Amino acid sequence: MDITPHISDLAASRDQVHNLMAETTTVACFGSRALLSLFVCAAPVPQSVVAAVTTEAEGLDRVKQHRPVFLFATEQLESGNGLSLVRHAHREHPELRTLLILQSASAQLLQDALEAGCNGVVVESDLAQGAMVDAIRAVVGGGIYADRLGVEALRATRRGEGPEPLEALSAREHDVLKWLTRGYTNKEMAEALNVSAETIKTHISNILGKLQARDRTHAAVIGLRLGLVTVD
Repeated sequence: MDITPHISDLAASRDQVHNLMAETTTVACFGSRALLSLFVCAAPVPQSVVAAVTTEAEGLDRVKQHRPVFLFATEQLESGNGLSLVRHAHREHPELRTLLILQSASAQLLQDALEAGCNGVVVESDLAQGAMVDAIRAVVGGGIYADRLGVEALRATRRGEGPEPLEALSAREHDVLKWLTRGYTNKEMAEALNVSAETIKTHISNILGKLQARDRTHAAVIGLRLGLVTVD
């Protein structure tokens, strides 16, 4: 694959990822030692990476030790697998935000990953297209990342199921839910929609109430499940 046309976009993406990860701590668990080394060396915020390992057991041990904000994992590991790591890591550290990188798009694997609690699922072939930045933004910002096949897989899981919405969202609340799902901050949403941050805060409160959602992530999952948010 020739990614030359994407070089400038990838360079710009690095700055975006830097801003998104500046205040986080990350554990990286990749099956490829070369890819893991490259990730650590090229990480936009190297100091945010508190552990870099290649096996499921090591990854879970480091999650227990550091209780990071963020976990990157690949599907294939030197020992164990990334999906199992995500599942066990969420049980150990429920607040953990996870992103799983898959070798290929499989509806069943996507469904299993989202059922296990993954906040973002990306296929390796999409990484050169800038999907990683969108995924990190969504996951770090409290949203959820999945492509069209991933959304279909999400709808096949029980994740996000619950009572029906108490009331339909307004047009502006739909807009806010879309940005919220993508992980944008209140300030960024306010700038995008040309309103005050306080207004955004009110909209989010209304969204959580109408959807009977526990938090922003739950609202994002419900929005995707019910088709209130579309995947561009």
